[in-house]
Amino acid sequence: MTSITKNILYLVFVQGLIYLAPLVTLPYLTRVLSVPDFAALGFAQAVIQYFILITDYGFGITATRLIAINSRDKLAVSGVVANTLAVKLILSAAGGLACLLLIAVFADVQQHAVLFLACFIGVLGNALFPTWLFQGLERMRALALITATSRLLPLPLVFVLVKTTDDLVMAAVLQNIPGVVAAVMSFYYARQTKILVRANISLRSIWGMLKEGWPVFLSNISTSFYTTINIILLKLFAGADQVAYFAATDKIRVAAQGFIQPIAAALFPRIAALHKESDKSDESRSLIRRGSYILLGVQLAGGLVLFCFADVIALRYLGVSFAPAAMYLKALAFLPLVIGFATIISQWRFLAVGESRILSKIYLVAGPLHALYACYLTYRYQSTGLIISLYLTEMLITVAMIIAARKKGIVLW
Repeated sequence: MTSITKNILYLVFVQGLIYLAPLVTLPYLTRVLSVPDFAALGFAQAVIQYFILITDYGFGITATRLIAINSRDKLAVSGVVANTLAVKLILSAAGGLACLLLIAVFADVQQHAVLFLACFIGVLGNALFPTWLFQGLERMRALALITATSRLLPLPLVFVLVKTTDDLVMAAVLQNIPGVVAAVMSFYYARQTKILVRANISLRSIWGMLKEGWPVFLSNISTSFYTTINIILLKLFAGADQVAYFAATDKIRVAAQGFIQPIAAALFPRIAALHKESDKSDESRSLIRRGSYILLGVQLAGGLVLFCFADVIALRYLGVSFAPAAMYLKALAFLPLVIGFATIISQWRFLAVGESRILSKIYLVAGPLHALYACYLTYRYQSTGLIISLYLTEMLITVAMIIAARKKGIVLW
């Protein structure tokens, strides 16, 4: 088995745990929590996701790339780690202040203040857990073990500590604690294996990393206008029932979509490294083609399963009170397939060759544009309009990237 195949399998395992572990407790929570409480939890998670996006700042791509390029230079890798963690902690602190401001200003947030603070634990976990270090060094086995332990440990506690709707905050804590546990384990692993050395943190390095990550950050924020903003739009223009149904089925859709990132992340360092060598262009394109067949094939199969068994999943898995969620699951079933096309072009072609600015321009237009027509469509047609806007945006983005690639002379396949 090649190292790339092993990396893909390890990352599939990691991503599977990230998205599938919550699915273990999802049917329990949809039965223990009331529909309005589940909607409140989904809304809080959607808002907190913006702070996670700010804290991440695109380092999942840029830091991984820097570590992959300098993987044989321990001091350079350590410098990237030290300065990346410093920036992420600064951003998480700023996010904490912003969260307190939201609680003080908005009544809907203030009503669930403790719930929002409990969800903010996820921001700290994202800031401290260096998944990008393991991916850049291609130490996927260690990443898989750490992720498995951190994700599985809190699961039994959900069934023990969450018994009624009064335990809503505890449910939020247990859903967001794995990142902190994983961070502690990562630092212990780094110390034991001595993969890092002492490195200086400098304002110049921090500024350089912020500057390099800025295009990816803009892309991520713009992307959030057609991802995490959806539940917020439903909260504004639809009832709590629709928020709850969408939040529950979107977790299933995201779990199916979760197989995209491990394949993309496993191949990304190798494709980026091959691009540096001019005589390896054919090898790079061959790797992209093979990876594309796997990625799109998995998403097509997953979409068919979700569409054909949506009624059974909603009734038997989510529970009788969530039976109407079947229509949401059918409508969202093939969205991951469309996203798969965009991921292949954006990560393996544009980001791998350092053309992140083109992507940022596309997302800077697509994100706010989606927010405009999604607001209108959600206001007029509620959840149906929102789902239509999601497909429309993803297809427009894919077409825009294909056109940009042809203009830049970037061979896609």
